[in-house]
Amino acid sequence: MHEQTAVTSGEPDSLEVEHVMPPELPTQDSALEDSIGQLSRVQSKLVDTLHALQLLPPHLVKDHNRAVRAIQEALTLVGDTDDSDAIGPIDWVKFGDRLLQRRTAAALTQEWLADRVGVTATTIRQLEHHNRKARRSLMLKLLAVPELNLRVSDIELSAEMSAGYRHTPTSWLGMTYDPVSMVTQLSETLNGQSGQLEQTLVYIDHQSAKDWLTTCNSPEYGPEFRDTLPLAAMSRRIASLVGEQALTVNALGCGDGKTEAMLVKHLQMQLRMPKQTELFLLDVSHSLLNAAYRHCCETLPDIRTYTIHGSFLDLPKLPMLVSPLRGRMRLYAMLGFTLINLNDELRFFRDTLSCCEPGELFLFDLQIARAPASERQKILKVDPIGNGKLRPTHVNWLSGPIRRYCQGAEDIELRWELAPPGGVPGSYGFDAIARVKMRDGRPDRRFLMWRVRRYDPKLLSESLAELGWKTIERIDYGPDGKKTLALMLLQKQ
Repeated sequence: MHEQTAVTSGEPDSLEVEHVMPPELPTQDSALEDSIGQLSRVQSKLVDTLHALQLLPPHLVKDHNRAVRAIQEALTLVGDTDDSDAIGPIDWVKFGDRLLQRRTAAALTQEWLADRVGVTATTIRQLEHHNRKARRSLMLKLLAVPELNLRVSDIELSAEMSAGYRHTPTSWLGMTYDPVSMVTQLSETLNGQSGQLEQTLVYIDHQSAKDWLTTCNSPEYGPEFRDTLPLAAMSRRIASLVGEQALTVNALGCGDGKTEAMLVKHLQMQLRMPKQTELFLLDVSHSLLNAAYRHCCETLPDIRTYTIHGSFLDLPKLPMLVSPLRGRMRLYAMLGFTLINLNDELRFFRDTLSCCEPGELFLFDLQIARAPASERQKILKVDPIGNGKLRPTHVNWLSGPIRRYCQGAEDIELRWELAPPGGVPGSYGFDAIARVKMRDGRPDRRFLMWRVRRYDPKLLSESLAELGWKTIERIDYGPDGKKTLALMLLQKQ
């Protein structure tokens, strides 16, 4: 026989959970219990509707603010017949912190809020300082205060008590996310005569993800790229812009999530409200996203971490990442030199990031050009990959999809080739070209598998400024004191 969860009443507004056995036979109050259950379901549907409406981009609703207020008012009108029921097992510490943050951001006093929801200022004070629990009726009244802009996701279930309760999701699927069709596209491209692979396809199957993890966890990768990242200095600059607000970090193309976790750790040491930080991880690879989520949960246990399976090219279609925030700053982070995965960097900032609000931040890293873009012979001479050789880990990673999906492939040769001129002013690139020898006398094939680009940071900043993204901070860095890399912070104007 299954156990049910019941709430016992102690002191006013307290919430204590105990397990009791269900009655063997219906009681004379069953009709009343059914009515209470129906009322509870109505309240739950209203809460769900409010949450869904808050997540929608405002421009999709004729009068978004009025619609939100209407649902909030409905919540106040649908009262509790039985005030002992609870929304679920709530993380009261995080809720108290969030309530304090939202009330302060709205410039509301504890006395004003208490009068609005029909309790004493002491009750509000105790909630904010984690010294009190609240019943369902009070939680619904707080959700119904438009000035607070509380979301259902702000009432987070405690992890240790969440079993058996409906709770806030921690993962979403992008509307266009379709890994099966992506694998199909990968196979069709590699079984064509030649061509270029869309960059996300080299991460999409499980083995490719595993091979990529091998490359970014190789002994040479950390000292060359991750270990020298000036995250401490950049976090101080970000914190100065965030000020008294809480921070939401959207990690675009997060990979294994290790760099993003390092960033959030540094931010926590600088932010005035570190416990309010949220982290959203977005990646097109299910395997990499899963690895990133596990790592961030282990290394950032006090940070709420969410995952979205999808492409950052679909950012405007992901409301959980772009919906307007109140009392909170948003930082988009594109680290691990993900900029090189873009077909058109300037178009990405102009069009894809058009969903960003003024004041929002964008953080990314890049590799600095070793020579003027016009001096191609000098590039081949001074750039470390100008000799055409790929690292063994990259050869294994990039040749893997050909071995698995290109029917009749006999031998694979991978080399860097200097890309044709073009792109962002002052930039140049190298293409990883696979030459595939086929069996049975069939013609050889040529595939562009991956690419890298080097940038002139000054010219890149000027180009992005024309698109409404102002460079706030730039820090040049690199291994052995060589300034071959840069970390740049932009702000939407």
